[in-house]
Formats: sequence, structure tokens, C-alpha cells
Amino acid sequence: MNLNYISDGSLDDIKSNIKHNIPNYSSNVPWLEQYFGTEPWGFPSKIRVEDIDLHMPISATVHFDFENTKKVYSALKDITLVQACDERMWVYLTHQTFWNYMRERWPVESYLNKEKPEEAIKERYFFMSNKSRALVRNGIARLWWYGYVSYDEERQDPFELTAMLLSKLDIAQSLLERVFSGNREITRAVLSVLQQKDKVEGIAVNRDIFRNLMMYINQLGGVTILDALDRSEIEELIETRLNALLYEA
Repeated sequence: MNLNYISDGSLDDIKSNIKHNIPNYSSNVPWLEQYFGTEPWGFPSKIRVEDIDLHMPISATVHFDFENTKKVYSALKDITLVQACDERMWVYLTHQTFWNYMRERWPVESYLNKEKPEEAIKERYFFMSNKSRALVRNGIARLWWYGYVSYDEERQDPFELTAMLLSKLDIAQSLLERVFSGNREITRAVLSVLQQKDKVEGIAVNRDIFRNLMMYINQLGGVTILDALDRSEIEELIETRLNALLYEA
């Protein structure tokens, strides 16, 4: 099938009227066709993709993000970053293609007691204004992004680092909301070092140490041209700093 996009005008409409449409986000079926009526609101792209059958969450703690990341990224592995940053595609997927999944994974009812539930809806069903966090927060785009930054074809299991990334929520959030997260050599180097510590050396890296490590990498980017280093050099820098942090702890 071809991936679909929502039109620019339709996106502007529903994004500017989230507060008015909050009741629609409680619907058990997609509502855009009824909302727009005869007005054209979606169009096909040239991106061909196999059907993606996502695992449905079964509880607040069992949501199959790892399994669904493998499905989404495997299907959309060949799209470019420019295509991945197109909000229109993800909004169509959150509001139409994967509506049932979104209703289970990010139910609007859980946001209604917040001061501004429309902001929570914007975060999960659209792109939030913070562009560096938008892909990580959108309910479907995040699954692609997890795969993008961690998939490693050189490993026997290309999704081995993805499993490490999603083993703890703090890892995913602290790593992927950094400015360097678009550099896959850096993100995969970080995950590789964590994998070594956890699976081989049996050393758990706690949240505080990991956040300090992320601060170090941010600072390192200001004095070192990380893009010019190969992954082994980046891994060496990261492991040296992580060992120091573990020793200080």
C-alpha cells in the first residue's frame, strides 16, 4: 500500500481546534472522515509500505514498544529524515491508520484531569512545537525514531541495541531528547557501551549516572568534532567517562 498524508489545510484545521475536538479523541473509531465530510483531507504519497500490524497494549506497563518499533522501523526503514520529519504523515497515521492502537496506548481519558489536556493530545497525536522532541513524543513517529537511532546492520541481531534503548524509559528519554540524538554513530556508541556494561560486565547504570553521561556528551560536542570521529573512538570516550562516573559513585 502507499502511505497517506493529511493535507496541509486539514492539518492546520484539526491542530488549531484540538480543544474543541477533545470529545472526538474519545471515539472508538477514526473521526476525520465524518469531521471533514466531502472535503478532501488526505492524499497518497509515493512511499510504498507493507501493512503494519501493531501489537495492542494490554496494560499500563505492558505496551510492546520494542516489538512495535521493530515492525514500524522495518516497514519504513528506507524513508529519509526529511520524510520522517513531515508531520502530515504521522498525523494521518495517529488519527487514521493506527487509531485503535493510539486509543489503547495514549487514551485521551488519561489527560482530561490535566490543566490543558489539549497539550497532551498535541504531544502524542501531532508534533509539539519543540522540534527536537517532536519525533520522540508523537505516538507513532517515536517507534520509527527508536529504530532509526539504534538499528545496527553490523550486528547479528540488528535490533539488539534497540532492546537496550527501550529497556528503561529513562534511557530513551535522556538519550533521544538531546541535540546529538540525530547522529546515529553517537547514539549507537552510547547504547553499545551500555550493552557491554549491562550484559557482559553485569554493571547497571542508574538514572543519575546516565544523565551525567549525557551532559558530558553534550559538552564534548562543543569542544570536539564528534562527527569526525568513528564509532570506536566515540565509544572509547564514552566508556572512559562512564567508568569515571561509576567509580565516583
